[in-house]
This record gives sequence, C-alpha cells and structure tokens, in this order.
Amino acid sequence: MDEKGEEIVMSIEENSEGNVGFVSIVGRPNVGKSTFINRALGYHLTAVSNRPNTTRKKWRGILSDDDSQIIFVDTPGMHSSGNKMQEAMAASIASSLKDSDAVLCICDPTRPFGEEDLMMATALAACGKPVVLALNKIDVATADEVEAIRSQYLEIAEKAQVGVISALEGTDVPELLTVIKGLLPKGPFLFPKDELTDVIERDIAEEVIREAANEKVYQEIPQSILVKIDTWNETEKKVKIAATLHVETNSQKQIVVGTKGEMINSISKAAREKLMADMDKFLDVKLRVKVSADWQNKKRFLRDNGVVD
Repeated sequence: MDEKGEEIVMSIEENSEGNVGFVSIVGRPNVGKSTFINRALGYHLTAVSNRPNTTRKKWRGILSDDDSQIIFVDTPGMHSSGNKMQEAMAASIASSLKDSDAVLCICDPTRPFGEEDLMMATALAACGKPVVLALNKIDVATADEVEAIRSQYLEIAEKAQVGVISALEGTDVPELLTVIKGLLPKGPFLFPKDELTDVIERDIAEEVIREAANEKVYQEIPQSILVKIDTWNETEKKVKIAATLHVETNSQKQIVVGTKGEMINSISKAAREKLMADMDKFLDVKLRVKVSADWQNKKRFLRDNGVVD
C-alpha cells in the first residue's frame, strides 16, 4: 500500500470505535427522505424538490460523533415500476434493504395510506433488519393523521420502532438519531470523522441542477430531465461547470430552453445559487439542453449516466 493509503487507514483507526453501520432511508416518494438526510448532515447532499422521483440514485451521507458513525443511504421513493428507470430504482431499494444494518422508513401522515405505503410496509416486515418508522411533517400533520398512518404501518411492520419528527424544522431529529445509533453494531469507524459523503461534488452538482430544473418546469415535464456534468474546471477561487440537461422530446427541449433562452438561464441562475450555498467559491454554471429520445427506457443510457448500478 502506498504512503497516502497508509495515512488514510491510520486516520480512520485513530477515530476509535463506536456504534457503526449502514442505514437505508426508505419510503414512498416525496415523504421527506432527502430533507431528513440534509437536515441530519447539515449539508445539501440530496435533491429536495417537492416532486415525485426527485431522488434516483443511492446517496451515502456519513454522520459521525464521538461514539458513533451512521452511514445513511438515501434511496429512491417506493412506487410501482412503469419504465426501465423505475425498475432500476426499485432494484436499488431492494439492494439497500438487503445490505443495511438498519432501516429508517419515513412516511407522510398528511397523505392517506395507499398502495405505495402498503408495498413499503410489506418490504419492511420482510427485510429482517431493525426498522425505525419516522412519522414526518408533524409541523403540518394533525394528531389524527399521525395516529392513522402509525397504526396502518404497524399492522404490517409490527416490530418497527416509531419516532415523530419534522425533518424540515428539525423537530425531534436528534432524538431519532439516538434511537438509530442504538440499533447499530459496535465496530471501527469506516470513514474519517470529517467526511460527510463518499459522493463526489460532481454527482451532488448534477442533483442540485436537476432540482433547480424541476422547480421551474416540473408541471410541463414531470420526471423527464436527467443532468450530466460535461466539464468541471476548478481553481482556488472559482468553479466553472458545464452540464447537459437531457430531455426526451423536442417539445420538452423548447420548454426547458424557453423564449430566447429565458428558462434555461433562469435554471442556471437558480442552480448556481443553490450550489454556492454549500461551496466557498464563485460558480459559473453553463447549461445546454439535448434530446435523448425515450431515455428512461434505454438501459445503456441509464447505466452510462449512473441511474443503474
């Protein structure tokens, strides 16, 4: 092993031991999974647009303190598969459940218990891992709504522990984290204490740009935008990013570009502001739009762009 590798190993070993493990964050779409992990880490790791299927990949977020290290894996929302991309997302959820030490299921009491909740509760009951059920959005949910979703989930996932939180406001999130820590095995830290994620900045930037685009054009183009960073040029004070927004039709491209380029410029500005909130450098974000017909059903395209592992 080279000198650099030896230094990394020593750094991790010197962080001692504690409750350490992988925790999959699961739930139906748009229940607040990404908001929770961003809140827990204090970092904009995942897209948080108020849209279904915002999260498409498995993201790892690392939360360390003196006696524990939780490696969160943020997964896509649980839903029925309708195309190749959604099938890949479902496979990603199943893989995360299998490989995790514990499972955190986040649910939204303000929405009635539906087919996706039934699928999720059934998966929890069968996964064989410690499960924590987090009833989110208590800042807007009524007591009756909270009790209804709790009882319906526990009818199926009987052994789940229950917590009640607001990921948006941070209410009782520390208490929930304490419960999760207690479910993890003892062992050495797997990452340095100051590491927040094993995801590179380019991947995070792709999610943030897609979040900015979703907020602008989701009503016209639901779920049909994929972002790929083309170039990333970084100096001590500045980062220049060029990225492509892939859509499926010419009409979608016209919407994303907008009249005289107004929409794509607006998306670029919004993305730059979001990225600068987490980076201490000036950013220059240039975007272009490309038609990649029916990309959600093309396995090679999905694999090449990281949607399929």
